[in-house]
This record gives sequence, C-alpha cells and structure tokens, in this order.
Amino acid sequence: MADEAEKQVLYQPKKMYNTMLKQQYHDTAASYFDDLCAKSGVNKEENAALVKKYNHQCGITRRASETYSKLKTVKILLIVFAILSFIASVIGIVLGTTSDMDTVAGWIVFGICIALGIALLLIYFLAVKKKLAAAKAVLDEEEKKKQELLQACYDTTAPLNNMLDWGVPQEVMEKATPIIDLDPIFMGDRLQALIEKFGFEEVTDPYKSVLEVLSGQIQGNPFVLEKVLECEMYNKRYEGTLTIHWTTTYRDNEGHVRTQHHSETLHAYVYHPAPRYTAVTQLVYGSEAAPHLVFSRSPVHAEKMNEKELQKFVKNRIKKLDKEEVKDLGNINENFTKMGDDEFDALFGAYDRNNEVEFRLLYTPLAIRNTLDLLKNPEPYGDDFYMFKKNMITVVRSEHSQRFDYSSSPTNFMGYDLERMKNDFVGYCDKFIKNLFFDLAPILSVPLYQIHKPFEYIFKTPYRSNFSSFEQETLANGLDPMLFIPDGAGRDLPLILKAEEASRRGSGDSVRVNAMSYQEIPRVDYVSVFGGDGSWHSVPVHWVEYIEVHKVSNMGLARVGGSRKAYLEGKEGNFGGSRLNAALTHFERGLMAIFEGNEDFLQELNDTLVEYFVDK
Repeated sequence: MADEAEKQVLYQPKKMYNTMLKQQYHDTAASYFDDLCAKSGVNKEENAALVKKYNHQCGITRRASETYSKLKTVKILLIVFAILSFIASVIGIVLGTTSDMDTVAGWIVFGICIALGIALLLIYFLAVKKKLAAAKAVLDEEEKKKQELLQACYDTTAPLNNMLDWGVPQEVMEKATPIIDLDPIFMGDRLQALIEKFGFEEVTDPYKSVLEVLSGQIQGNPFVLEKVLECEMYNKRYEGTLTIHWTTTYRDNEGHVRTQHHSETLHAYVYHPAPRYTAVTQLVYGSEAAPHLVFSRSPVHAEKMNEKELQKFVKNRIKKLDKEEVKDLGNINENFTKMGDDEFDALFGAYDRNNEVEFRLLYTPLAIRNTLDLLKNPEPYGDDFYMFKKNMITVVRSEHSQRFDYSSSPTNFMGYDLERMKNDFVGYCDKFIKNLFFDLAPILSVPLYQIHKPFEYIFKTPYRSNFSSFEQETLANGLDPMLFIPDGAGRDLPLILKAEEASRRGSGDSVRVNAMSYQEIPRVDYVSVFGGDGSWHSVPVHWVEYIEVHKVSNMGLARVGGSRKAYLEGKEGNFGGSRLNAALTHFERGLMAIFEGNEDFLQELNDTLVEYFVDK
C-alpha cells in the first residue's frame, strides 16, 4: 500500500504536467464529452448539416444587411444634400437682393440649387425608397430564416445541453490525476476537520461572502479553493466644476476703451466614504508537515527577466542580505539564515520564516529545483503567486486565478454547434485544470507536502450543519440576488450574503442569510474656490452617501442528487406539483437552494425532492 502511495507522489509536478498530465487531461476531457454525446443521443450528422446551413444563412443575412445599410446611407446622403441645396438656394437669392452680388446671378444660383434639391428628393422617393423597403423586407426574411435555423440547431443539441452539469472539470481532473481527489460538495465534516485539526478559519467577516468553493485532498491532506467577495470602505474622491464668466476693460494702443470677456472652469474636490468590492481567489492547504513553521513570500516575476537581468537581481538581493540592508525586503526574522542557493534565496524569499529547521525539511534540494523551475519559467504562469504558511495551513494566492472562473457553470460550454461545444468544453477543462494544478504547484513542488499523511482524525465536535458555510454562501449567491436585496438598497451594488446561522434538518440545512448592501443618497457639498475674477465661488460637488442596510432571509439547502437535466425537467413541472415555487430555487452539483425555505418547509419538501431527483 505504501508503494502504491509512493507511485502517486508527483516528485516533479511541473515536468510531469508538461510531459504527461497535460495531454491526459485534454484527452480525458475529449473522451468525457464524446461519452456525454453518446448518452444524450444527439445526432451529430444532423447537427453538422444544420450548422452548415445556419452558417451559410448567416452569410446571406450579412450580405442582405450590408445591402440594406448601403441603401440607408444613400437615403441619408440624398436627404442631407437636398436640404443643403435648398439652404444654398435661399442664401443665393438673399445675397442677390441684399449685397453687391448680381441679382441675375443670385436667381441663377437659386434656380440651380432648387432644381438639384428637387432632383435629389425625386431620386429618393421614386427609386431609393422602394429599393430600401424591398431590401428591408429581404433582410427581415433572411433574419427570420437565420433564427429558425439557429433554433433547429439548438433543438438538436438540447439533450446534450441539458446533460451538461457543474463539477464536470473536477471529474475529468480526478480521472487523469488520482492523487488529486476533489470533493463533489464541501461537506461540514471536511470543514470541521480543517478547523479543529489544522487551524483553518471560516469566512466570518460580515463584509465577505463566498462566491465559489472547491474542496478536496491530496494523500489525506485537505485543501480548499475559495473565491470570496470582499467589501471595504474607502475615501472616494468626487469632483465638481463651475464655469464662471466676467469682463474686463482696457485701453488699446489708439486710446479706445475695449471690453474683454473671460471664462474659467473652477474645480473642487471632496472625499467621502464609499464601498469598494474585490473578489479574491486563493487555495488553502492543510498539512502536518512543518507544523510550527510560519513564513510569507511575494512574487518577484523572475519569468519576465532575461538571463542578465536575473543574474543582476540575484546578485543585488544577496548583497543586501549579506549586508543586512533589508529595509526594502519586508519583515526579516532576526534568526534568518540563507539556504546556500543564491537563486532560491533571492527569488523565493520567505525571509520572515520563524523556524529554519522546519523550512529546510520542506525545501530539500529537489523541492528547491522544482520551485525554481516554477519561478523562472514563463510557461504557463511563472512567478505570479503569493504564498503564506501559518503552522499547518498554507495559502497560495496566484494572479492567474484572479482572472479565471472556477464555477464550472454549464453556460461556459453550452451551445448549438457540437463541434464548437466540444472545443469550448475541452478548452474550459484544459484551462480549469491548468489553473488549479498551478495553484497547487507551489505545494506539490515540495514532496513532503504530499508524502506526509495526517494521522487519522476523530471528530471532537460535530459541525453545526450538513454543509459547510462555504457551500451555503456559494448556493445563496447562486439564487436571484433580488430575492435577498434589502429595502432601499442600490440595485447596481453587489450583495454581501452571509450564512449566519444554520441547523441540520434531515439531510438538508436551514440557513439564515444576512444580506448587506447600501442605500445610495445623493448629496451636494459646496466648496469655496477662488476664481480668476478675484472673487470666491461656491462650487457644487455632487457625491453619494452610502448607508448600510440589511435584510435577513431564510434559505433551505437540500442534497437532492440527480442531474441538472432532472432539475430542469422538475422546474418545468414545478417538481411534481409540490408547493415549491420553481422560481425561488438554484441547483448545482446535486444541491438545491430554496429561498425562504424555513425549517418546517424544508423538512416537508426534503423527502419529496430527494425522491424526485434520485437516480435521475
């Protein structure tokens, strides 16, 4: 058994990813999609033929649109030039009768311009207008054919679109890499183990809400990938302007008194508190390896340096370490000792580490080589990650993950064209796996993180609910935000949804959700600004006062199993006639969130929902 575990350890994770795992992931995703196609019963040949017709029709419609646009342009030009001709005719006759211009010439100009204007209008009404109407009719007809063909394409892919579900990339990753075991759902017991054994902390800050979560384990060591929406207040600068006018008099060189007009735009600024929202994605890994070690490091982006720049950077940083010129290197522990590898010491950092013995247990020569390969090589991401270790918890926050959507929503790869859908599906899986793997890579590069298996854990305290607070908030954020929005809150502001209290109700949870937002009240400050006219002026500065508002709602969370297809069918039939309002639900990964699902309501529906969804 031990030998089997040793075979699963990724001693050189990046090299293994590039030489083997990357292609395995890609092939597994392609095979998974083909299996889904076979199960759905979609007709590939029919879809391909319809897509070909649709693409051909798109070309026809595009050309019809271009023809219609050209005729519209001709219409506009004819009318504009006709109007200009009429204006020119009036100018001609006026100049001919009120100026030194020959009256006859004025009447000639008038006649030519009137004739030209009338001719342009006749061309439009007798020729272009009919062509424009005919072109519009053709465009409408071709657009109708296009939409009918698009719907026909969607009809052929509907069975497959309905089968696409959340969590598919996770399944692909597990098949390709058995060592990375991903959870379908972040259950309460997994969270309780992280809290009690490893010192993991829940997101309890009332100004933070979990948008996405993914949990799993490597050789028994649990990890969580979380995307958290954070709200903080900052002093926002508002600008106001006021344009002033004044006149001055002066005497010119000839002694005449002249008047000069002046204008100036005055600017004023005020600062007032306003909310700022940031979504932060990070990976949290629990391990008993080096249990007393604490350190942090920030990216230096070594992958962007050429060989000469890299050598210079390393030399300068090592020189500073040797001379203890460390003011710009962050907090450095007084007991810090270099590892003896200048590149690693300069590029990885971790100068605030508190335990040199445990740090060296982690960063063996192999771990150092693996880590340097991550930092120096620009493919795929290079040194773009922050890393924090606090005893048995290690956090990796990469720049690439801040730009990626880990939700695995089926909308990322649903469509009407099977070939394009497969490309989108496989492409999304490739990106999902690459992003997650290289969030784990700084940890996987250290073999001890994989080899060190935790001792068997016995729960000391049962978690308060079936599902983790991370899952509860993720599902709450999947519901329509308008269900939770507090009275008076700004409709364009994000909501911070907190799962405040939860209790078990059978296999489901009853959750109290606190929604926080802000009421936006327009305000005006008047700021005195000295103008160029020698006077003070009150410049109005418009700003917004943000008043925090809350609304508490109940949400039921049930593990109904089944598939998204079963959910869509149940939603259409209102779940077999139950008193559940389908518009108040959200389903993903076998979990159903129910707005205002209080304890009695949830208990009543739990058996009905599970029975409806099971094995579907």
